[in-house]
Amino acid sequence: MRGGTPAAPDDGDTPLFRLLGPVRVGVPGGAAVRPGPPHRQAVLAALLLRRRRPLTVAELLAAVWGDDAPAGAAGNLRTHLWALRTLLEPGRAAREPARILLRDARGYTLHTSPESVDAGRFEQRAEAARQARARHDTAAEHALLTEALGLWSGEALAGVPGPYAEAERTRLTALRATARKRQIVCALRLGLHHTAIPELTALTAQFPLDEELRALHMRALHGCGRQAEAFTVYADTHRILDEELGVTPCPELTALHARLLAEDPPPFSLRPPRAPARPHGGTALPDEAERALARAKSLFAEGQDRGTVPVLAITGPGGAGKTALAARIADALAHRFPDGRLFADLRTWGPAPAPATAPAACPAAADPGAGPLLAHFLRALGIREPRIPADPDHRAALYRSALAGRRVLVVLYGARDAAQVTPLLPGTPGSAVLLTSRSRVLAPALSAATPIELAARPYASDPSRGEGAGPSRGEGAGPPDADAATREDLPPALARAARRLTRREAGAGAGAGAGPSSLDHLAAVLGTDPAAAALIAEALVDAGVLDTPAAGSYRLPTRPEAAATSHGPRPIS
Repeated sequence: MRGGTPAAPDDGDTPLFRLLGPVRVGVPGGAAVRPGPPHRQAVLAALLLRRRRPLTVAELLAAVWGDDAPAGAAGNLRTHLWALRTLLEPGRAAREPARILLRDARGYTLHTSPESVDAGRFEQRAEAARQARARHDTAAEHALLTEALGLWSGEALAGVPGPYAEAERTRLTALRATARKRQIVCALRLGLHHTAIPELTALTAQFPLDEELRALHMRALHGCGRQAEAFTVYADTHRILDEELGVTPCPELTALHARLLAEDPPPFSLRPPRAPARPHGGTALPDEAERALARAKSLFAEGQDRGTVPVLAITGPGGAGKTALAARIADALAHRFPDGRLFADLRTWGPAPAPATAPAACPAAADPGAGPLLAHFLRALGIREPRIPADPDHRAALYRSALAGRRVLVVLYGARDAAQVTPLLPGTPGSAVLLTSRSRVLAPALSAATPIELAARPYASDPSRGEGAGPSRGEGAGPPDADAATREDLPPALARAARRLTRREAGAGAGAGAGPSSLDHLAAVLGTDPAAAALIAEALVDAGVLDTPAAGSYRLPTRPEAAATSHGPRPIS
């Protein structure tokens, strides 16, 4: 037919085309047949895969024969087109307009719907699966991919010659490989490990150098309790890569092997560690908090783009609002870390917010190494207790392996120095670290750290105690704001410690000198060891009961008006 657009054929008369395997044509309810010799199949495939876009004679010749078209190629092409029209509309009369294979001034077009071509249906369902993945609907994604892959019956366009068929065969094969891997991932996430093992066994044999398939095979075997076979896959991969390419397995595969050795929970089933309750106390100023939040978003986004582990260090003096700001940032950016968050207060070596208590409640404080905290993190990541090494260095290595391939936010409160933080840093991209510290030199000591410094908040003056409102604060006066030691937001043990410090040390006869008190002196006052005294003193600084002018030294805070006089309260000495 020349010119015009005929009506589409009725659904019952629409031929069905198979390209995902040997090329076949059939009608609903009828047997599928080969459309003719290989070059005729190449003409049909080119017309079908152009999706109702016209092809000129020159384009068809290039698609089927390329640059090697014989002298009679144009005549052969006309014969193939006539034979295809006869095959697709066997009952059409000689002068009746064609309804499926059309010709006009623009060229030849096959008037078919995407649903009538198995390649079209495959791509439609693959796209629907991608959309289901974006909605985090794993079950729907798995069902759609299973349906899409079920349309295949062999190599796409099997035996079809020509450059166009070769290019489309490569494209469709790549789409199939992606869909197969995604379907296997969905199966593992749904706990269907046993269904994935047969195909993975065949795929790893077909593509022995594909480390992603090897990793999925290990996950599936481990999920079925077949640990020895999973480790055999890793050993085979190591051997094949060494023999064929002279390389070792990629870091992701090595990290997975370490996780399986640690008897990690079934893949894709990690539950995010529970976030802590909010600590008491003030927060950073709103404007400053918004700027810090914007900086954190930018930093973590850049880290993901560059494949690095970003570290954001919030620094400032006690009471500046570091903990509250860090908690706000962690909540606001939780969506970037779907595998969860790990929290720890480095001053108490417990999960934040671990309230500062009497020394007997802080058994881990006696161990200044990272070992106890690493063990806590490993348990939070699902590592079973018998698999946690005793050696801190081995714990650190296992911790980095457990985080590999995951997106976790590690939040560390009260960091002291770089040596304390370094063992807790993830080793592979995807995760990030948010830490607070009073040390200005911590961020420069960590090569990947970006600092946000908070200024000290002004002392919360009490209008009822303004200048001239009461007795002067000369020698012999009570502690400034002694009621701070009995505030309701302090834990009972801290309140008792605060009262002992303020009432015993703030009097005129407490001792000579105006310098801050050392940890040894505070330990003597509290009747405990320096390590436990440091925990209590640091918590009192955060509560506003003490100030810390330098690391390891503490004093009672001074109101602005008292600091301006020559007879302010005597500091702890």
